[in-house]
Amino acid sequence: MVHPKSNIPRPDLRESRGGQNPKFEDALEIVTNSVEETQALGVQLGRLLQAGDVVALHGELGSGKTTLIQGIAQGLGRDPNAIKSPTFVLMREYPGEIPLVHIDGYRLSGAPAAAWLDVELIFSPDKITLIEWAERFGELLPENHIEIQLSHVSANRRRLVIAATRARACEIIATLQARNT
Repeated sequence: MVHPKSNIPRPDLRESRGGQNPKFEDALEIVTNSVEETQALGVQLGRLLQAGDVVALHGELGSGKTTLIQGIAQGLGRDPNAIKSPTFVLMREYPGEIPLVHIDGYRLSGAPAAAWLDVELIFSPDKITLIEWAERFGELLPENHIEIQLSHVSANRRRLVIAATRARACEIIATLQARNT
C-alpha cells in the first residue's frame, strides 16, 4: 500500500487498546510488510517529534529498531544512511536544528549501568532521544516518552506496538493513527 501523498509505502495500521500495561494511556499496533514500510513509519514519526521527546524502543535482535530509527532520522531531515547502531560506543549524537541522540543499551547490564551515562545530556529538553534496548534504562526513562515494542511476524513483516505514557506521546499516536487510517 502506498501513501496517497508520497511514493513511500504505507504500513498496515490496526489499533490496539487492550490496557495491557496501566502506565500507558494510549497505544496502537502497526504491522509493516517490509524494511521500506518500517522506515516509512519512522519518517512519519520523525516529522512529529520535537525537542525533548524520548522514544524508547524494545525488541529482539533484528526486529527493526535501527531501521525504524533510520526512518525517524530521515523524517528529521537527516541522511538515514548516516545512522549506524551505536552498539559498541553506546551513544551517538547527530547534529542538526534539533540534535538527535541515538543510544543502544544492548551492552548495559541494567539501570544502574545506564545511570553512569550522562542522563542530563541524554534526556535534554533541547534534543530528541532514541533508545534501543530501552528496558535496560528502567526507571531512568522520563515519565513522558513513547514506547515502541517491535517483534517479528515473518521474515519481512514486523509488528510495532506504539504506546504513550503521557499527553505529548498520546498526541503523536493520535496523529500517526489519523495519517494511516
